Amino acid sequence: MSDFPSFDQLLKLAQEKPEELEQFRQEQVELLISQAPESSRRRLRGLQFQIDAQRQLHSDSPMGACMKVSQMMHESFAELRVWLNDITGSNDPLRGEIDAFQAEEKTAAKVLTFPAS
Repeated sequence: MSDFPSFDQLLKLAQEKPEELEQFRQEQVELLISQAPESSRRRLRGLQFQIDAQRQLHSDSPMGACMKVSQMMHESFAELRVWLNDITGSNDPLRGEIDAFQAEEKTAAKVLTFPAS
């Protein structure tokens, strides 16, 4: 890990040679997946496929891609939290707030008035 470039080196690469930075990123992703247990590799490759697809869909907006990947992580974490609470029988203090928010979100509506014709 000591061979890993510094932030400043990565920034310079991004500014001057973005294609080399992308190649470095892909190599690091592949290295990480190849070092994972065999039982996890298929799932990791599928997840990386989804991330790459979002990056491609938002290729005109790196911030949009970042936000979408962040949203994917939050959704996955929320599913894990619910699953863990269910199997442990824990009472999730956030669950009531989230359920109330989702119910309000589904039932809330603004009534618009239109002029008579």
